[in-house]
Amino acid sequence: PDQIVRVPANEIFHLKITDRWPMTRGEPWLAAVATKLDDMTEYSRAEVEAARASSYYFATIKTPESATAALADSNDPNAQPTMTIESGLIQQLAPGEELDFHTPTRPNAALEAFIRAMLREVAAGVGVSFESLSRDYSQSNYSSSRLALLDDRDTWRSLQRWWIRSFRDPLHREFLEAAVLARAITRVPLDAFMADRSRYEAVLFKPRGWSWVDPVKEVDAFVTAVQAGFTTVTDVIAQTAGGLDIEDVIATRTRELEMFEEADINVSTTVLDEPEPMPAPAPAPEPEPPEPEDDETDETEPPARLVSFGGKR
Repeated sequence: PDQIVRVPANEIFHLKITDRWPMTRGEPWLAAVATKLDDMTEYSRAEVEAARASSYYFATIKTPESATAALADSNDPNAQPTMTIESGLIQQLAPGEELDFHTPTRPNAALEAFIRAMLREVAAGVGVSFESLSRDYSQSNYSSSRLALLDDRDTWRSLQRWWIRSFRDPLHREFLEAAVLARAITRVPLDAFMADRSRYEAVLFKPRGWSWVDPVKEVDAFVTAVQAGFTTVTDVIAQTAGGLDIEDVIATRTRELEMFEEADINVSTTVLDEPEPMPAPAPAPEPEPPEPEDDETDETEPPARLVSFGGKR
């Protein structure tokens, strides 16, 4: 017979995002939009049924009220008069009758706009952009799509850190303790582990990253940010290398350079640009000749003359 095993609460990882205090129970992330998703399902199903019914080609015959149904079945007076329309058939109608073909109104022309509006409400309810939820980028340009993706990635990075902090990290500690005590990991001494647990429990989780939306602009922005000291190469690699860290990139890059050098292959990423030659220093200006000292008499002035006004000189 089935047995019920009671598990203590302190041995259960009860994962939830606390939105308000004192929130003790979590709620599904789709709880706010579950009703709207159900409405979308019912509406799309009804539209499909209406489109299927409208795809049937048929027509009706209008007759005057006073006229007798010419196509009535003589054997069954209660039967409705019918007529089969075949290819190449010419049917002669009774006087006053009119053949009215059915004009289908499905698929509904407003269906796409309605579904798109419903998806926008669902996206707002779950905290993601419409483009990420619907994979429909036809209604957005490059700038709006890039802004939506950046907002989504910030949210996903927060959820990654929450997942690691709330589940992966404590689960790793529990797993490591059980593995060491069971001697499944023989390289970790039991006495050393019990004496310094934090040393062996230190772990680095590498969640996935995302590629750039505009590689040229993003790389230039990262280079400028690293040079200005606003971020580090380690952070840039963690964000954009798809789960790799700086140790992985350096090891792969070193092995790659060694392989290229061994094979005597030069590619654009291994050949360093030659430094530009330093400009020749400008010649020093010639010293100006010293100015002559001022004499008591100015040689440029004419000599003084003696003038007599009568009498002896």
